[in-house]
Amino acid sequence: MSKSRAIRFSENEEKQIEEFLIKNPFFDFSTLARMAILDFVQNPRLTLKPVKKPDTANTVRRPNGQSQ
Repeated sequence: MSKSRAIRFSENEEKQIEEFLIKNPFFDFSTLARMAILDFVQNPRLTLKPVKKPDTANTVRRPNGQSQ
């Protein structure tokens, strides 16, 4: 079953995407997004390494400074 996901774009990013889609009417947003994401997943242009955070970074703090 397919799964829907949401992406937030800045105004500038949205403008660039709209300009691309106008110039390339054979694409729709969904196809463009799937192609770009799958291309990156299958052929990453950079290697990302996870950042290990200290255990205290996972502690949720309440506004009054007490740990949850």
